[in-house]
Amino acid sequence: MRFLPRGRCLFLIGLAVLLCFIALAGCTQPVIPSPAPVPITSAPAAPTGAPVPPVAPTSQVTAREPDYLTYTNSQYGFTMSYPSGWTKQENTGSSVVTFTAPSSGGVGGVPATMRVSVLDFTGNPTSLSKFRADQLAKAQGNENLNLIYDDAYKDLNGWKVGYTYLSGTLMKTFEIYTIRGNTGYIISFTSRDDQFASLSVTSDTMFKSFQLTG
Repeated sequence: MRFLPRGRCLFLIGLAVLLCFIALAGCTQPVIPSPAPVPITSAPAAPTGAPVPPVAPTSQVTAREPDYLTYTNSQYGFTMSYPSGWTKQENTGSSVVTFTAPSSGGVGGVPATMRVSVLDFTGNPTSLSKFRADQLAKAQGNENLNLIYDDAYKDLNGWKVGYTYLSGTLMKTFEIYTIRGNTGYIISFTSRDDQFASLSVTSDTMFKSFQLTG
């Protein structure tokens, strides 16, 4: 077996030790800790434009009721309201007073009307039920009459009836009968059937405004 010279042997041993030291140094590098995470807070969003004004609530548009005038009849003791745009005629035919809607209130030259008639029962007293029956009998002389309403009307301690009939065109009438003493009152609203719905608020206002005075 051949042995290396002593000097060379020491050199190789030293080299081997040096290489081991270098290898160990590379494997044992110190670990540098990572910085602690910084909590992230969300920043407020930047405005993207001009502020939006609040939206005002939408108001419902309602049809405006006409202005009303007051009619007073001292002879027969009653008052009643009627639209300022309607015409008033006293003592026309069998009516004490007739209120007529303007031409735009009717179609085909047939405007709506509200009439008040007065009957004198002196010497021939009658009851409300007979008063109603007599008036319906007269109206039913028109064979085309169709009764659509028949009930008490508490506001005047009276009776209210409604019917349709043909008179060139289909018409609709509502009447209220009431009695005070020996005087009978008939408050009657008539219009074309196809116009009645649009005038119902006006007719109801006029009916409810009727009051006996004195």
